Amino acid sequence: MRKCFMIATAVAVCGTLACCNNNAPQPVNGTLEKGENTLDAPPAVYKAMTRVVIDDRYETVMEDKATGVNVYSLLNCGDTLSSEGYGMAVSRGDVLTALPKLRHGRMPRARYDNTSGNLWIVGSDMEGTGVLVERPYLLRFDADGYASVITSIDPYEMQQALCKDLSYTINGQDISFLAQGQPLITVTNHTEDMGDIMDDDAIYIGEQLEYSIAGPLTVTVTPGVNFTVGKVLIYDDMPFITATVTLNDDGTFTLSDFKASRE
Repeated sequence: MRKCFMIATAVAVCGTLACCNNNAPQPVNGTLEKGENTLDAPPAVYKAMTRVVIDDRYETVMEDKATGVNVYSLLNCGDTLSSEGYGMAVSRGDVLTALPKLRHGRMPRARYDNTSGNLWIVGSDMEGTGVLVERPYLLRFDADGYASVITSIDPYEMQQALCKDLSYTINGQDISFLAQGQPLITVTNHTEDMGDIMDDDAIYIGEQLEYSIAGPLTVTVTPGVNFTVGKVLIYDDMPFITATVTLNDDGTFTLSDFKASRE
Protein backbone atom coordinates (compact mmCIF):
# COMPACT_ATOMS: atom_id res chain seq x y z
CA MET A 1 0.00 0.00 0.00
CA ARG A 2 1.26 3.44 -0.85
CA LYS A 3 1.87 5.83 2.02
CA CYS A 4 -0.15 8.97 2.70
CA PHE A 5 0.93 12.28 4.22
CA MET A 6 -0.58 15.36 5.78
CA ILE A 7 -1.35 18.20 3.40
CA ALA A 8 0.44 21.41 4.42
CA THR A 9 -1.81 24.18 5.64
CA ALA A 10 -0.45 26.44 2.92
CA VAL A 11 0.11 24.90 -0.50
CA ALA A 12 1.55 26.26 -3.69
CA VAL A 13 -1.43 26.14 -6.04
CA CYS A 14 -0.32 25.79 -9.64
CA GLY A 15 -3.56 26.85 -11.24
CA THR A 16 -7.15 27.80 -10.52
CA LEU A 17 -9.31 24.70 -10.61
CA ALA A 18 -12.90 24.38 -11.61
CA CYS A 19 -15.04 21.36 -10.78
CA CYS A 20 -12.90 18.37 -11.68
CA ASN A 21 -15.70 15.98 -12.64
CA ASN A 22 -15.75 17.19 -16.22
CA ASN A 23 -13.81 16.68 -19.42
CA ALA A 24 -11.66 19.80 -19.19
CA PRO A 25 -8.11 18.97 -18.02
CA GLN A 26 -7.23 20.65 -14.73
CA PRO A 27 -3.66 21.48 -13.66
CA VAL A 28 -2.26 19.63 -10.65
CA ASN A 29 -1.47 21.45 -7.39
CA GLY A 30 1.85 21.61 -5.57
CA THR A 31 2.46 21.02 -1.85
CA LEU A 32 5.94 22.59 -1.62
CA GLU A 33 6.34 26.28 -0.86
CA LYS A 34 9.05 28.46 -2.32
CA GLY A 35 12.06 28.76 -0.04
CA GLU A 36 11.10 26.04 2.41
CA ASN A 37 14.21 23.95 1.58
CA THR A 38 16.85 26.56 2.38
CA LEU A 39 18.31 25.14 5.61
CA ASP A 40 22.08 25.20 6.03
CA ALA A 41 24.36 22.57 7.52
CA PRO A 42 24.82 22.66 11.31
CA PRO A 43 28.03 24.31 12.59
CA ALA A 44 29.26 20.89 13.77
CA VAL A 45 29.33 19.68 10.16
CA TYR A 46 31.50 22.60 9.04
CA LYS A 47 33.82 21.97 11.99
CA ALA A 48 34.06 18.24 11.28
CA MET A 49 34.87 18.89 7.62
CA THR A 50 37.51 21.59 8.18
CA ARG A 51 40.04 18.90 7.40
CA VAL A 52 38.52 15.87 5.68
CA VAL A 53 39.81 12.47 6.75
CA ILE A 54 37.74 9.55 5.49
CA ASP A 55 37.19 7.39 8.57
CA ASP A 56 34.30 5.60 10.26
CA ARG A 57 32.30 8.84 10.42
CA TYR A 58 31.80 8.54 6.67
CA GLU A 59 29.90 6.12 4.47
CA THR A 60 30.97 5.32 0.91
CA VAL A 61 28.28 6.38 -1.59
CA MET A 62 30.24 5.66 -4.77
CA GLU A 63 33.63 4.12 -5.54
CA ASP A 64 34.83 4.28 -9.16
CA LYS A 65 38.12 2.41 -9.31
CA ALA A 66 38.60 3.06 -13.02
CA THR A 67 38.67 6.85 -12.62
CA GLY A 68 39.67 7.16 -8.97
CA VAL A 69 36.54 9.19 -8.23
CA ASN A 70 34.82 8.46 -4.92
CA VAL A 71 31.90 10.02 -3.04
CA TYR A 72 31.31 9.85 0.72
CA SER A 73 28.55 11.01 3.06
CA LEU A 74 29.19 12.28 6.59
CA LEU A 75 27.07 10.29 9.04
CA ASN A 76 28.25 11.85 12.28
CA CYS A 77 30.54 14.60 13.48
CA GLY A 78 32.24 12.53 16.16
CA ASP A 79 31.00 10.46 19.09
CA THR A 80 27.20 10.49 18.87
CA LEU A 81 26.77 13.92 17.28
CA SER A 82 24.66 13.48 14.13
CA SER A 83 25.43 15.29 10.90
CA GLU A 84 21.64 15.73 10.49
CA GLY A 85 21.99 14.44 6.94
CA TYR A 86 24.47 17.08 5.79
CA GLY A 87 28.04 16.88 4.53
CA MET A 88 29.58 15.06 1.58
CA ALA A 89 33.14 14.59 0.40
CA VAL A 90 34.44 13.86 -3.10
CA SER A 91 37.85 12.54 -4.00
CA ARG A 92 39.67 12.17 -7.30
CA GLY A 93 42.95 10.46 -6.80
CA ASP A 94 44.57 11.93 -3.69
CA VAL A 95 42.59 15.19 -3.87
CA LEU A 96 39.69 15.51 -1.41
CA THR A 97 36.95 18.12 -1.63
CA ALA A 98 34.73 18.92 1.35
CA LEU A 99 31.10 19.78 0.55
CA PRO A 100 29.45 20.46 3.92
CA LYS A 101 26.39 22.22 2.44
CA LEU A 102 25.23 19.17 0.49
CA ARG A 103 22.38 17.34 2.18
CA HIS A 104 22.68 13.63 1.47
CA GLY A 105 19.82 12.30 3.60
CA ARG A 106 19.32 8.57 4.02
CA MET A 107 19.73 7.27 0.49
CA PRO A 108 22.29 9.34 -1.45
CA ARG A 109 23.44 8.16 -4.86
CA ALA A 110 26.23 9.23 -7.19
CA ARG A 111 27.46 8.51 -10.71
CA TYR A 112 30.52 9.80 -12.55
CA ASP A 113 30.56 10.14 -16.34
CA ASN A 114 34.21 10.18 -17.37
CA THR A 115 33.35 11.22 -20.93
CA SER A 116 31.51 14.43 -19.99
CA GLY A 117 33.30 14.97 -16.69
CA ASN A 118 29.92 15.24 -14.95
CA LEU A 119 29.57 13.93 -11.41
CA TRP A 120 25.94 13.49 -10.42
CA ILE A 121 24.89 13.30 -6.79
CA VAL A 122 21.31 12.87 -5.55
CA GLY A 123 20.47 13.76 -1.95
CA SER A 124 17.28 14.42 0.00
CA ASP A 125 15.92 17.81 1.02
CA MET A 126 12.98 16.29 2.93
CA GLU A 127 12.31 12.82 4.33
CA GLY A 128 9.61 11.39 6.54
CA THR A 129 6.55 9.17 6.63
CA GLY A 130 5.25 9.17 3.06
CA VAL A 131 7.59 12.03 2.13
CA LEU A 132 10.73 11.85 -0.02
CA VAL A 133 11.86 15.03 -1.76
CA GLU A 134 15.18 14.66 -3.57
CA ARG A 135 17.58 17.15 -5.14
CA PRO A 136 20.14 16.39 -7.89
CA TYR A 137 23.53 18.12 -7.91
CA LEU A 138 25.82 18.48 -10.92
CA LEU A 139 29.53 18.67 -10.05
CA ARG A 140 32.72 18.93 -12.09
CA PHE A 141 36.44 18.81 -11.33
CA ASP A 142 38.92 21.61 -11.97
CA ALA A 143 42.44 21.16 -13.33
CA ASP A 144 43.78 20.45 -9.83
CA GLY A 145 41.23 17.73 -9.15
CA TYR A 146 38.95 19.64 -6.80
CA ALA A 147 35.19 19.24 -7.23
CA SER A 148 32.64 22.03 -7.19
CA VAL A 149 28.86 22.17 -7.54
CA ILE A 150 27.92 23.62 -10.92
CA THR A 151 24.19 23.68 -10.22
CA SER A 152 21.30 21.78 -8.62
CA ILE A 153 17.53 21.66 -9.03
CA ASP A 154 15.48 23.14 -6.23
CA PRO A 155 12.50 20.83 -5.47
CA TYR A 156 10.08 23.76 -5.60
CA GLU A 157 11.28 24.74 -9.08
CA MET A 158 10.87 21.16 -10.30
CA GLN A 159 7.41 20.99 -8.74
CA GLN A 160 6.34 24.17 -10.50
CA ALA A 161 7.64 22.93 -13.86
CA LEU A 162 5.73 19.69 -13.43
CA CYS A 163 2.60 21.63 -12.45
CA LYS A 164 2.77 23.43 -15.80
CA ASP A 165 3.10 20.18 -17.71
CA LEU A 166 0.79 17.82 -15.81
CA SER A 167 -2.99 17.91 -15.78
CA TYR A 168 -5.85 15.51 -15.11
CA THR A 169 -9.54 14.78 -15.60
CA ILE A 170 -11.85 12.84 -13.30
CA ASN A 171 -14.82 10.78 -14.44
CA GLY A 172 -16.43 9.05 -11.48
CA GLN A 173 -13.60 7.05 -9.90
CA ASP A 174 -11.39 7.14 -13.00
CA ILE A 175 -8.53 9.64 -12.97
CA SER A 176 -6.79 10.35 -16.27
CA PHE A 177 -3.41 12.08 -16.36
CA LEU A 178 -2.00 14.14 -19.22
CA ALA A 179 1.50 15.51 -19.82
CA GLN A 180 1.98 18.55 -22.02
CA GLY A 181 -1.60 17.99 -23.21
CA GLN A 182 -1.05 14.36 -24.25
CA PRO A 183 -2.78 11.41 -22.49
CA LEU A 184 -0.51 9.43 -20.18
CA ILE A 185 -2.49 6.94 -18.12
CA THR A 186 -5.91 6.34 -16.55
CA VAL A 187 -6.19 4.82 -13.09
CA THR A 188 -9.20 3.88 -10.97
CA ASN A 189 -9.58 5.00 -7.37
CA HIS A 190 -10.51 2.18 -4.97
CA THR A 191 -10.33 4.12 -1.69
CA GLU A 192 -13.72 3.92 0.02
CA ASP A 193 -13.17 5.21 3.55
CA MET A 194 -12.09 8.80 2.81
CA GLY A 195 -15.31 10.17 1.34
CA ASP A 196 -15.51 11.50 -2.19
CA ILE A 197 -12.68 12.85 -4.32
CA MET A 198 -12.59 16.61 -3.88
CA ASP A 199 -14.27 18.56 -6.66
CA ASP A 200 -11.56 21.23 -6.43
CA ASP A 201 -7.88 20.73 -5.64
CA ALA A 202 -8.21 17.01 -6.24
CA ILE A 203 -4.64 16.13 -7.27
CA TYR A 204 -1.37 17.26 -5.64
CA ILE A 205 2.30 16.63 -6.33
CA GLY A 206 5.54 17.60 -4.58
CA GLU A 207 6.00 15.43 -1.49
CA GLN A 208 7.14 12.39 -3.45
CA LEU A 209 9.80 13.63 -5.88
CA GLU A 210 12.65 11.29 -6.82
CA TYR A 211 15.48 11.17 -9.37
CA SER A 212 17.39 8.54 -11.31
CA ILE A 213 20.97 9.07 -12.49
CA ALA A 214 21.50 5.53 -13.80
CA GLY A 215 21.39 6.98 -17.32
CA PRO A 216 20.05 10.35 -18.48
CA LEU A 217 18.73 12.39 -15.56
CA THR A 218 15.07 11.57 -14.93
CA VAL A 219 12.55 12.73 -12.34
CA THR A 220 9.68 10.64 -10.99
CA VAL A 221 6.69 12.15 -9.23
CA THR A 222 3.79 10.34 -7.58
CA PRO A 223 0.51 12.29 -7.48
CA GLY A 224 -1.73 12.12 -4.42
CA VAL A 225 -5.52 12.30 -4.26
CA ASN A 226 -7.34 14.74 -1.99
CA PHE A 227 -10.61 13.45 -0.49
CA THR A 228 -13.40 15.14 1.44
CA VAL A 229 -12.54 13.30 4.69
CA GLY A 230 -9.25 14.05 6.46
CA LYS A 231 -6.37 16.31 5.46
CA VAL A 232 -4.22 13.63 3.87
CA LEU A 233 -3.29 12.65 0.37
CA ILE A 234 -3.78 9.02 -0.66
CA TYR A 235 -1.39 7.32 -3.09
CA ASP A 236 -2.76 3.76 -3.18
CA ASP A 237 -3.91 3.76 -6.82
CA MET A 238 -1.69 6.48 -8.20
CA PRO A 239 0.84 6.05 -11.03
CA PHE A 240 4.52 6.91 -11.13
CA ILE A 241 5.04 9.70 -13.67
CA THR A 242 8.56 10.01 -15.08
CA ALA A 243 10.18 12.62 -17.33
CA THR A 244 13.65 13.13 -18.78
CA VAL A 245 15.39 16.23 -17.40
CA THR A 246 17.78 18.32 -19.50
CA LEU A 247 19.75 20.44 -17.03
CA ASN A 248 21.86 23.43 -18.08
CA ASP A 249 24.85 24.83 -16.20
CA ASP A 250 22.86 27.94 -15.27
CA GLY A 251 20.26 25.86 -13.44
CA THR A 252 17.54 26.07 -16.09
CA PHE A 253 16.05 22.80 -17.24
CA THR A 254 13.47 21.32 -19.57
CA LEU A 255 11.25 18.25 -19.27
CA SER A 256 10.49 15.80 -22.05
CA ASP A 257 9.57 12.18 -22.82
CA PHE A 258 6.91 11.78 -20.12
CA LYS A 259 5.94 8.22 -19.20
CA ALA A 260 3.62 6.72 -16.58
CA SER A 261 3.32 3.30 -14.97
CA ARG A 262 1.88 1.54 -11.94
CA GLU A 263 5.14 -0.37 -11.21
